[in-house]
Amino acid sequence: MKKGFLFLMLLGVIFAGNMYAQPKFVVAVTGGYSLPLPQLKGTIDSANSSLGESYFVKTGFNLGLTGKYAVDKKGRIRLTFGGSYNKFSGEEAYSHTNDISFHTNMSIIGANLGAEYSFTPREKTAPFVGLDLTGNFFSGKTEETVTAPSTSDHDDFGTTTTTLKSASRFGLAIGGGVDVQFNKSIGAVFGAKYHFANLVGKEYLTTSAAGEYNLNDKENGTLKAKNIMFFQIYLGVTFYLGQQKKSK
Repeated sequence: MKKGFLFLMLLGVIFAGNMYAQPKFVVAVTGGYSLPLPQLKGTIDSANSSLGESYFVKTGFNLGLTGKYAVDKKGRIRLTFGGSYNKFSGEEAYSHTNDISFHTNMSIIGANLGAEYSFTPREKTAPFVGLDLTGNFFSGKTEETVTAPSTSDHDDFGTTTTTLKSASRFGLAIGGGVDVQFNKSIGAVFGAKYHFANLVGKEYLTTSAAGEYNLNDKENGTLKAKNIMFFQIYLGVTFYLGQQKKSK
């Protein structure tokens, strides 16, 4: 009787180990907070409103969809690919020769291709680090509302809206996190990424269409080049496909 009970316990341990083995393919759906860094982040006032030294956003959020494919037998090395959406915004008021309310937003749609290394791929909790090549597509708009106009100033009462001309840049993202596997089908992921969004493709355009403004992140005269960087924190749900078996 005791031998039979021990045998059943051994089968249970083997089954549990197989159930939590690292999968071959993972799909992660994530969302979280995006923190803009200088020179993406900035505070606007009467002195710098027209200098173009920042994009004047303050906070943001992110949504993402990522696929991970294990290329070695142990599942330590994975190819990663997917996309993300980051939305940044800023709003404040300042005084010039009149009172102005300022609101701006910027959206960055990104596509990424990279690699990831998992330190403990055969465990239920698996920390990892990764590096992505990214393509980033920018859009946005600003609104300036004059709330107390002065007759000596050229600003008109009301709201003026300008749209960011669509632009694309290429960069890198460095990050890491932890995969937690609940069962053979589903789990969770928590992580962070540091984005360098415009390493390649910077440009400065001296003219723009009516109602538009340019990203203008390249150095021009006394204006320094702008580095668009931001930090992501995310949490998500993971789905496992192609479950691998643990070796005995």
